[in-house]
Amino acid sequence: MGSKNKMIAQKLLRLRSRIEDWASLNGYENIGNQNIRRDADDNIVWKRSDWEFVDDMYSTIINQNEYYWDKDTYHQFNDLWRYYETDVTVVRPEDNPNLDPEWQQLQQMEWEDD
Repeated sequence: MGSKNKMIAQKLLRLRSRIEDWASLNGYENIGNQNIRRDADDNIVWKRSDWEFVDDMYSTIINQNEYYWDKDTYHQFNDLWRYYETDVTVVRPEDNPNLDPEWQQLQQMEWEDD
């Protein structure tokens, strides 16, 4: 993995934490969905939340899997960043219990230069 992947992993971790912070204020049930599949009667049979989408992308990077993202994928990340904005005086990012341990783990991983 290269330094570019480390940077992407850090940004995805921040985005995932931002979604968690937003959900702690607005309700986890209000997180948006990336994909929804419905049956013939229009019942939801499968869905993938924005959090799951970002978490899957984060897992792809830290598990050193190959990925083929185009500029539209990065635009999606930017759109999600803007959508899940929170007032940092109400919820501070450093208060998220998931962020610091995973951030430290990212720093300790072996990252080769691109």
